[in-house]
Amino acid sequence: MDDIDNIQKNFFEYVENSIIKNNKISHAYLIETRGYNNYNEVISKFIKLILSANKNGDEKDKISTLIDSNNYPDLKYIYPDGAYIKKEQLIQLENQYMKKSMMDNKLIYVIDPADKLNQSSANTILKFLEEPPEDIVAILITENKYMVLETIVSRCQVLSLKNNTEESFSEEIIEFGDELFLPKKVLIKYDYYLENLFFDRNSAINTLKDVEEYLFKKLKESTDQETLIVKMIEIIEKEKEKLNYNVNMKLWFSNFIFNIMEVSSNA
Repeated sequence: MDDIDNIQKNFFEYVENSIIKNNKISHAYLIETRGYNNYNEVISKFIKLILSANKNGDEKDKISTLIDSNNYPDLKYIYPDGAYIKKEQLIQLENQYMKKSMMDNKLIYVIDPADKLNQSSANTILKFLEEPPEDIVAILITENKYMVLETIVSRCQVLSLKNNTEESFSEEIIEFGDELFLPKKVLIKYDYYLENLFFDRNSAINTLKDVEEYLFKKLKESTDQETLIVKMIEIIEKEKEKLNYNVNMKLWFSNFIFNIMEVSSNA
């Protein structure tokens, strides 16, 4: 188990000193996990800090115990129903949260991940964020804010976690990630990448995850390639979905590179 207090020290210091102590709890947060695997523990502690604000020791202990046992009545988690989070799930949430808090505290809902909102559900949650009922806090989770609709991001306070695997990319991942910006180089080394990074579905999925994280890192550093990088990440997300099914790896890899070349040529 990670020492989240140490790894996410900056995150928790900001939450406690700038949000909790100043009583500036927002109606909506978008938390970028940035590939941090144990983000659920961070979110759980974040929720405890919000709900325990201005509470005494016994009340804090009770809140913590109820959350840890998944019995806190005013905390709801929304996960994808199939491929996406659906409008009906959010309508049901809204109906539930029209009632008064059972704990005489804030009501909190967590959408994980927020990038799995489809167009219909995104519109529904957008209305909820635009006119938030009093004492309701939304926590939206995503690996990177660029994967979420800008209209939703703009209505949230964005907080980012530290990825404890940052700067640990292999030379092959860095090389492949950089060459995506000049995809003709990938074509020259087509056989090498296919045999070493994309030789089967599992290797391809793991490689795409690493390349995506590398692109996220470049996205934060880039000043003139933001649009292209976002489009590449969108392609990678779609390609990871395709790899959930049986595919001809050589044909899949060719189509993947073709799609990258297409967005690069139009950048």
